[in-house]
Amino acid sequence: MWRKHWRIWRLTLVILILLTNIYLSGCQSDKLSAVVIPASGTIESSGKPEIASEDEVRMPQSLDEPKVISPEQTTEPSPQTKPETFPDPKNEANLSGPVPEKSPPNTPIHPYYGLDGTPPSAPGLAMRKRVFNKEPERMAYLTFDDGPYPETTPRILKILQDEGVKATFFVLGRQVERYPDLLKAEYEQGQGIGNHSYSHDYSSVYRSPEAFSSEIKRAEDVIFKTIGVRPRILRAPGGTQGHFHVNYYNMLDAANYLVYDWNVSSGDAAAPLVPADQLIQNIETQVPGKSRVVILMHDAGVKTTTVDALPRIVNYLKQKGYSFGVITEKVAPVLFPGGFNS
Repeated sequence: MWRKHWRIWRLTLVILILLTNIYLSGCQSDKLSAVVIPASGTIESSGKPEIASEDEVRMPQSLDEPKVISPEQTTEPSPQTKPETFPDPKNEANLSGPVPEKSPPNTPIHPYYGLDGTPPSAPGLAMRKRVFNKEPERMAYLTFDDGPYPETTPRILKILQDEGVKATFFVLGRQVERYPDLLKAEYEQGQGIGNHSYSHDYSSVYRSPEAFSSEIKRAEDVIFKTIGVRPRILRAPGGTQGHFHVNYYNMLDAANYLVYDWNVSSGDAAAPLVPADQLIQNIETQVPGKSRVVILMHDAGVKTTTVDALPRIVNYLKQKGYSFGVITEKVAPVLFPGGFNS
């Protein structure tokens, strides 16, 4: 009798042992399926498995399941590691409309803005259509580069005030740093303020479009610190002719800057000191036949004869029926054709 009961208990014990082993095997399998390999490629030796985070690699449960790869293992660089390009985000906020596509290689060169806002055209050029203000039949824009200087700027401002006319000063960042009160005086008098780079050093300014951008931004920061304004108008040192190509224009247009050359020159840069009579003669020779004139002069310590000639220049233009204006981004630029060569 006892043998019969022993066989029953032994069978029951074997069944329990088998069930226990099956149960334990199932638990072990579940734990193993959650084990991960860290991004370092080594398995941690701790006895407790961990759940994979976003920067770890989970082993696939089957051949069809893709691996979860850490951001560091992707070939696409993260936004933080991408090199900065021009324009930067704060300038992008100032864009007035979509940036156009570049013109095809066979586009004819048309290096002028239309007064209706039609942009220039050239191979590879991408400049947007703009909206410019209507102008009187005859319009004159007096412009002064390179200042401010204590020897000349106050005298120029006094003449402009006495004559009841306005002008535009394309200032250098380094000069504004030296004489911030003179820039404030120009701005408070209602004169136009433009950017003429920081240093005027050709070897620095024209090393590349990016170097030009750096010079403009440095000068812009100085101007903003002084009068709280970031000019959108600028003049290239020496003008765009022989210095610019289409990449410069594309870069500036994308950042919503406008560059201004000139169509009448006083000639005061031909020598350290050009006689006032010669300056006036230069202007009287170039103005006839032009409905709008952008006149180049210089506000520099040695250019005293430019200041001497200024009242007579203004009087000549008044006699010819010209109105006087301040250059803003709403004024159609005068541009040299040579700057649009690739």
